[in-house]
Amino acid sequence: MHIQKSTDMKKEFTSGESWNSASVAGLAMAVLTIALQLLSGLCGKIGGVAGGFLGFIALMAKVTICIYAFKALMKRFCDTHSDVDYPRLQRYGLKLALFSSIIVAGFAVVELLLIKPESVNEIAEAFRSTYSSMMDSNAEAALEKMLPKMPLYMGIGNLIYCFLWGWILSTVFARSLKSDNPFEDNE
Repeated sequence: MHIQKSTDMKKEFTSGESWNSASVAGLAMAVLTIALQLLSGLCGKIGGVAGGFLGFIALMAKVTICIYAFKALMKRFCDTHSDVDYPRLQRYGLKLALFSSIIVAGFAVVELLLIKPESVNEIAEAFRSTYSSMMDSNAEAALEKMLPKMPLYMGIGNLIYCFLWGWILSTVFARSLKSDNPFEDNE
């Protein structure tokens, strides 16, 4: 019995392999997203017009790099598995988005609770200064009650936002990487 090992061999698709690969890819995607988010935040701290412009450029770079990285991770999975089709590739993208969004949202909560707890107060002060003319004592009391839960709300919002981005990207990229054309020659 001769077993041939080749680096060119494609893996057979299994559900476990899909989950394992998606978790590792999701971790990589989350680390990249967090690093770019921190870089964008640092550019925004410069202040003035230059800081605002650099923050905008860093944000646009973050979005663009994350989109290309997501596509590259999906393409890598598609290229390494022989029998992956559109629905499986799209589900893989959803798993990747799920893992990545959980990690990114978790980091956002940790950042607001432990790393930069003053951010919650800065957000509340910005809200107060913007809407002070429209806020009565009841609105002020409601804002004060909401402040301790702000990191949780922002984490849930971040989770939904990141997952929706991943859902859209996985649908678009799965369609472009694996089309379901019945007239396509599969030889």
